[in-house]
Amino acid sequence: MPIDDKVDGFDVSSAELLRDSLCRELVPVADELRNLKTVLGARPYRVRIVRTRWLGRKRGVGPEVVAHVLELLPTPHVVDLASLQETVTEVGVVETGQTVIDEISGRYSEDHLLGVDAEGNPVSSSESLYYEIEILRPDGREGQRKRFQLASAPNYVATSMMWIVTLDAAVDRRTRRGEPSPP
Repeated sequence: MPIDDKVDGFDVSSAELLRDSLCRELVPVADELRNLKTVLGARPYRVRIVRTRWLGRKRGVGPEVVAHVLELLPTPHVVDLASLQETVTEVGVVETGQTVIDEISGRYSEDHLLGVDAEGNPVSSSESLYYEIEILRPDGREGQRKRFQLASAPNYVATSMMWIVTLDAAVDRRTRRGEPSPP
């Protein structure tokens, strides 16, 4: 049974209506405004979604290699890194806590943010997916890279043309040069 475009005189939400909406048409404008914050130096970090593959064909087994990196552009807003806490453990200092990233461009889909590939496949058991925030250094040298995992599903705010993600701090990090940290 086909879905009616209108019920009782009101438009019924649909993928087509969303695709052609004013909010969707304004995403590039919102992105230009967000990019201005990067140009002004108000976003002194880079945000990436990193997919790694474990050569032992199971997560955590064998060497870890970077399979794909998606830089989120324009640079989204990292709400707060001050809420992270350092805890001393038997293996060293570990960061714990959560952070939120908002103003992620509406041009991305939930699949992008969840790491689903172009064929619709989720992250496999031999892969890891994480968000990485690189804190840039004004001297031009590589910055510290912090690794995070999704704490909940991404949230799309249509009226702001943006996604919001909540992230948990993760133990491992990539090196300042972008290689996986040694086991």
